[in-house]
Amino acid sequence: MAELVLEQVILLSEALESDDYAQAEKIVERDDLIDDLEKENDNLSQNAILEAVSNRNILGMGDVDNDIVLKKDPLRFALSAIRITRNMERMGDQVVNCADVFRHKTIRKGLFKNEEPMTLILSRVTTLAGMAIESLVEEKERFMGSVNSLEDELNDLCDQAFQKYRSVPDMEKQEFADVYRIILALERLGDYAVNVAEELVRLNTGKDIRHLENVKSKSSSYP
Repeated sequence: MAELVLEQVILLSEALESDDYAQAEKIVERDDLIDDLEKENDNLSQNAILEAVSNRNILGMGDVDNDIVLKKDPLRFALSAIRITRNMERMGDQVVNCADVFRHKTIRKGLFKNEEPMTLILSRVTTLAGMAIESLVEEKERFMGSVNSLEDELNDLCDQAFQKYRSVPDMEKQEFADVYRIILALERLGDYAVNVAEELVRLNTGKDIRHLENVKSKSSSYP
């Protein structure tokens, strides 16, 4: 499933850069493959959860405080597998959302190949997805710092793109609406890739690093 999602991301980047509408059609058609794999993984994960609960009792973990996360807890992997599967399926959804909009040919040719920040957005999204999938395959959180930096850069680029194209005089409302929809989908695709990387950290270390910046900023705002 992970490899298929990454392949979809790469195919989308190629389709947008080369104005290949036929490839965009294929991307939309292939979404069922990811959905089927999500269902299969869900069933496996649900069975793993039932088995993990039984194993926790055998290992004497049933009475452990819920705030304590044990690395050897058999339930952790099953829960993480469900979260990772969900995020990968949503990555696939965002790819399809982009391809679905693009195949209607309302967006001028060359936009994703010749104009910044769209070229940079595609590059960063592909890199983020690649890092998340590679980390998943290797079962390591080796890219976590780089993933966070890339996410921040991607968010800035998406904002720049929105500001740029909202003021282009010869861009029709429909074209701008479709460009904006693709920008949003690409940004969300990057978010889900980051979610996968964050879940790998939780799986390997037991630490939930989501929204840590928000927690720090709130704590520093109050005496």
